[in-house]
Amino acid sequence: MSIKITLTDSIDVIQNRVNGAIAEVANKNIQTGRLKAQSIVRDLVKSWVMSQPEMQSIISVNLGSLAGQFGIPVGQSMLAYDAIASSVANSVTTNFTSFNKKNLSGNFSINIQPEGFKNLLSLQDGHVIFPGGDLHWLDWLLTKGDTIIVANYQYNPKGGAGRSRLGYMTVGSSFRVPPQFSGTAENNFITRALTGESQEKQISDVLERLVSGNL
Repeated sequence: MSIKITLTDSIDVIQNRVNGAIAEVANKNIQTGRLKAQSIVRDLVKSWVMSQPEMQSIISVNLGSLAGQFGIPVGQSMLAYDAIASSVANSVTTNFTSFNKKNLSGNFSINIQPEGFKNLLSLQDGHVIFPGGDLHWLDWLLTKGDTIIVANYQYNPKGGAGRSRLGYMTVGSSFRVPPQFSGTAENNFITRALTGESQEKQISDVLERLVSGNL
């Protein structure tokens, strides 16, 4: 037994109908799940930032930690940790242009972290205010690389001493961000948190679930 099927419509007509069906489903799923996808990505971004070695060092009580070296007062380090991660996470936005039913032209994009780090550099928690000065340590960590922060002084780790209770500055050579943590505007702990195969895969998984309606 054989079955014969004859297509009475042209290939172009059939293709347009297929495209129309795909566009209709995709547009509906994206419109319905867009905000949920944005929320999921924000949670992912926050976890990526929080897991960075620099962030862990900011909240560490080890004498050689960034909290100690920057003199971040007890209690402020955890506030800074959360403020930084939340600021990057809250920068996540989505843009959606409906897909055309004829040729499937359209766009859905996820945007993370504006250039220039304005959202982070404006955080008050990224500063240590002390008599006669203001150390904008987050700026140094993100953009200054290995530039000297304080000349003729160096960090002396000592439990119970200094603003951080982890150490203090003493006369010596010079102080700069430790090389394993130093960052520039092009390569710092935020840019590293947001790039990589794992991050790309997790974002792709969210997009696939969004378009298919499985969020």
